[in-house]
Amino acid sequence: MDYWEKANHSWSEDSKRVILTPTQRSRNLFFYIQEIGYFKAPVPYYTERAHLPSYLIKFTLSGEGLLTYKANQHQLKAGDLFFIDCQEYQRYQTISEEPWEMDWIHLNGQSVQSFYQEFTKDGHNTFHSTGDPSENKIHHLITELIHMQQGANARTDFQSSVAIHELLNELILQKYQLDFEEEDIPPYVYKLKQYLDEHFKETITLDQLEQQFLLNKYQLSKDFSKFIGSPPIDYLISKKLSYAKDLLRYTEFTIRMISEEIGIENFAYFSRLFKAKTGLSPRDFRKFS
Repeated sequence: MDYWEKANHSWSEDSKRVILTPTQRSRNLFFYIQEIGYFKAPVPYYTERAHLPSYLIKFTLSGEGLLTYKANQHQLKAGDLFFIDCQEYQRYQTISEEPWEMDWIHLNGQSVQSFYQEFTKDGHNTFHSTGDPSENKIHHLITELIHMQQGANARTDFQSSVAIHELLNELILQKYQLDFEEEDIPPYVYKLKQYLDEHFKETITLDQLEQQFLLNKYQLSKDFSKFIGSPPIDYLISKKLSYAKDLLRYTEFTIRMISEEIGIENFAYFSRLFKAKTGLSPRDFRKFS
């Protein structure tokens, strides 16, 4: 399908817009900017398009906008952000009496799709950030990227790619509330992690952990996932397989012995699990290590 776009470009004189044409090197190596800017856009500002090979992030600072995307409408207020794939049909417009003030960036790159999929894994293209939008790290990163393009030099593509990577990480950290301090982590989560680190060679179930830590297993799994990055049993399996890799590489243990050593008595299950998680059978991993 061919790209098309309709728009009303109503924005204030102090709005900023930078259009770039990335080099082939940048397209191959980096996260890269296609367009970036800061708008104060009064009614009747809107953009309607489809089939643009780009991803778009918009962060609302003040005023209100309306996004139509994938047959859903999203009202956007201060602190709201959307991240969309511009191949899909989209329309966004100002709907407030005051101008819709926003930071925005059209971007692409080798791994942007993976970040987009991670961002939208809950089925939503939007989220609301907390606090003053003008103090938010997302705002500061986009502002920094605008300044980089306005004073571009031989290092700008490299520096911009690093900043875009940080921006994409920040979207996910904030959306899924991973921007916590260490002191926010419940003490029992540390104790649970230590327990799994010390007992990973054993067979452990969520029911056992529920009894051990006197906490509902679903809450336990939710908290551990949030603060450690994966559910307890997934973490346990990862520990087992990492140790199995060490034994495969640096010992003469048979694969069956290694399976038993990490607490998986079913040798066939261990082999299937290892291949599913690593892409190689235990035998091939040993051969190519």
